[in-house]
Amino acid sequence: MADPDRQCATCGRQLSRYNPDRHCGACSVTARATATTFPFVPPAVWLDDQVRQALGAWDWSIVLPAVIEHTGASQIQIAAATGLSQAHVSRLATGACDCFDIRTARRIIEGLGIPSALAGLTPPGLGTVEASTTNSYGSADAGQDEEPEMRRRTVLAASAAAPFAAILAGASTQANLESARRVRSIVGDLYRLDDQYGGDIVGEVASWCARRVDQILNTTDLAEAAGRELRIAYGELAEMSGWLNFDAGRYEQARMAYGEALQAAQLTDDLNLEVLVLASMNTLARYRGRPREAIQLAQLAQRRAAGWGPPRLLALLASREAVCWAQLGDPGSSQAAMRRARHVFTPAIRPEDPPWIAFFDDAELAARRATAAGYLGQRDQRIDQMRSAVDQLGPSYQRNRAYYSVRLGLSQLDLGDETGACQTVAPVLPLLTTVRSGRAHARFTEFHTRLRRNGSRPARDLLDQAHALRLVGQAV
Repeated sequence: MADPDRQCATCGRQLSRYNPDRHCGACSVTARATATTFPFVPPAVWLDDQVRQALGAWDWSIVLPAVIEHTGASQIQIAAATGLSQAHVSRLATGACDCFDIRTARRIIEGLGIPSALAGLTPPGLGTVEASTTNSYGSADAGQDEEPEMRRRTVLAASAAAPFAAILAGASTQANLESARRVRSIVGDLYRLDDQYGGDIVGEVASWCARRVDQILNTTDLAEAAGRELRIAYGELAEMSGWLNFDAGRYEQARMAYGEALQAAQLTDDLNLEVLVLASMNTLARYRGRPREAIQLAQLAQRRAAGWGPPRLLALLASREAVCWAQLGDPGSSQAAMRRARHVFTPAIRPEDPPWIAFFDDAELAARRATAAGYLGQRDQRIDQMRSAVDQLGPSYQRNRAYYSVRLGLSQLDLGDETGACQTVAPVLPLLTTVRSGRAHARFTEFHTRLRRNGSRPARDLLDQAHALRLVGQAV
């Protein structure tokens, strides 16, 4: 029997005169469920083909049962996490009703940590990707594709971020060592995406992930071990963001990101991360025309790696120092540093190698030698070494394949071999439609601009192909 003078403090319903609590039975159960952290949903759940299709259609009769099956969560816990009633959750889970209301959908997506992109919503910070679509010929129709291109890049970035959103959502609710290690695993996935797409798109994802980790670090109570692991993860993501911004040609953003990464490395006393950041700062300084600063950074990195750095790492640092000496016009110092690099370099990955060093293989060493030769005016050596770099590239390094091939083509143009240059660059033109690397596209801009000065048949064929792929405007 209801007591007209007493109401539930949560929902306002009249309480039974036999109920001594301030809440009705349903709200008491929900309150108990709320007190328990909603279980972490493994990212594999969202990436299941059936669940992905259901998320795209907002078919909660497939999504919610999948969450319950993989986490053991109850409908009451889902209701508590989303702010919906248990009855509403039950109707959605059984298919008794549909939900196409965006406000309700957002409650479910945010409450369960569902990657927004998979449900047709862009994660915060990924909807403002700037597109640069003005073609190199400056044709009048350059802006017509700007909006579709911007949407395409935003969708690519959001799709790439989708699996990471679930991991970061888990870290914010389960701030422990295991969740922090899952966050660090994001960095390896970003490296693989970088190899496929380049920095212009993946940089947005890395920056967004770094901001989310920084937010967790500053708003969540963390045990010492979990806090250190997450701080290192932040440093690695900041460094990755710096590298990707550098690859996209955004040097000032790269510099600031490297500063954040270096601070994280020093706060955690992580020498591996510190050396990685110094090596990245070396490359940025070289591209900004600051070879003396770049040499100092490379030498500092070598001192920080002394005594523990594996041969592959020491070879990388020495080869980068060699390139900077060449940029400064000092062949003796450049050759001495390159000899050190070649002496200690080991092509096989060793257990002691840091994970990020995997990119530095025979192809990368050859590319460094080609760059040094170019600075020193050794044209034949530059071509031989860059051709070696292209030939030795693994199948996953699509960005480098496009970038190195165009660099090789430019070197061939320097020697007057226009036909050979076109034969080198033509096979990678399709790659340039998916690789969003500012460095690669800048070199290709230089390449096709030089080709336009000549009227040879190979040059006309390549320019026509580039136009057909919408890489440039109409060839004239």
